[in-house]
Amino acid sequence: MTQWQEQNKPRQPENPRRVIGGFKFKRKQGIENFPWTADPLFRAVLTTASSEAVEEGHSYALTGQTVTLLASPGKIVSSVQGRSSRPYQLEIAFVTWTPEEWDQIIAALCSEAVFAARFLIGELPPAVAALIETLGIRTPLVPIKPGSKATSDPILKCTCGGAQPCKHVVSMMHILAERLEDEPLLLFQLRGMPVARVLERIHEKRTLSTRGENQAHPIPPAATDQALVTPIENLLHDFWRPGRRLHDLESRPLPAHTPHALLRRLGASPLGGRFPLVGLLATIYDTARTRGITLRDSDSTENAERE
Repeated sequence: MTQWQEQNKPRQPENPRRVIGGFKFKRKQGIENFPWTADPLFRAVLTTASSEAVEEGHSYALTGQTVTLLASPGKIVSSVQGRSSRPYQLEIAFVTWTPEEWDQIIAALCSEAVFAARFLIGELPPAVAALIETLGIRTPLVPIKPGSKATSDPILKCTCGGAQPCKHVVSMMHILAERLEDEPLLLFQLRGMPVARVLERIHEKRTLSTRGENQAHPIPPAATDQALVTPIENLLHDFWRPGRRLHDLESRPLPAHTPHALLRRLGASPLGGRFPLVGLLATIYDTARTRGITLRDSDSTENAERE
């Protein structure tokens, strides 16, 4: 019997190509007893995938085959190295909340001070999911319907072309579940808003409701005032003449004052964080100025009484 072989066809390796520095699944408890923030989605993926995809995906996760993992509002983009020469590209798209739904959720979260306190230390109480459910939001906080159809949440895509969830998605889901255990607030980002922005909105709304608008760290708007300086072309006729003497300056009217001029010029801070840095600095400047004026006036009164 003659066995024919196709010439010049590369043989695919039996094992996935080794990755150096990939994301490894390191959880000591294995895949058991994930918290409520990660377990529903993780279990849904394992239940939907084939037994072969689950077995190989778990092996991929342990050996660190996930090359990249990037979470953005409403989406996770990842790459997983398999037996092919190049990593497979994954896109996990989640259903995001509308601006109106976010307004409802932020208002509800602000009604309970304990939520804001727990968020600040990176915790997500289970009561938050129950609260969101009572609001009638169309999509729950924790996604539980993985698949490739438009009605899925999330929608799974992989360039391997296999049925979803494939082993590459299963591998990546191990890493995501581990992240959701350590960073439960990431669920908010999967629903469409960065965690820092969620915390910022909660802080602003709570401050407005308890202290009023003036103390809510508003960000100063960009400067729109025209500079009160005479154009140089209008000064050419007396450019070489001597300027005012010092005693003349004492009688000059004070120039118009633009509050927070430097902050207005600089604009919004590029630094991330829970609260707007520019607004915090504006509040600090105002507080320091008021305190300084108070100290100055009190010193003047004491000196007058001594005289």
